[in-house]
Amino acid sequence: MKVYLDADGAPWRDLVIERAKRHEVTVVVVADYSHVLSVGDGVEQVVVDDGMDAADYAIVNRVQEGDLVITDDVGLASLILPKGAKVISPRGYEFAEGSMEGRLIRRWFHRKVRMAGGRIKGPPRLTMQDRDKFLALLESKIMNATRRTHAGS
Repeated sequence: MKVYLDADGAPWRDLVIERAKRHEVTVVVVADYSHVLSVGDGVEQVVVDDGMDAADYAIVNRVQEGDLVITDDVGLASLILPKGAKVISPRGYEFAEGSMEGRLIRRWFHRKVRMAGGRIKGPPRLTMQDRDKFLALLESKIMNATRRTHAGS
């Protein structure tokens, strides 16, 4: 299992890296040149060209069944789930294939409104409750994956 971090939307990056290292799980931070970050030792960093969705496509091309992707990007999640990887949001919920159609339609509608000059209210600010929910979910996903790995050895 690897944990892929969509770096353009990774508010809890340091906590993700710390938790993954604790369980000896590889973290891969994927960012374009405008989001290059200092990630420290033991973390893989993939830097891609600037461009709309370049980091997303890099994640899609690398992720494998059993991996975990952390993103709030509905489009990216919809491309990852069919590959057998898990996707969780920094807000502390897991994306599920059954809910993706509605999320994608809502995303499309919001984009149409914005393109027509309308305004759509963005998501609320992240809270400490979101962080706590996220960390509990992250810990659960890592523990389940490492348990399966050790059971299969």
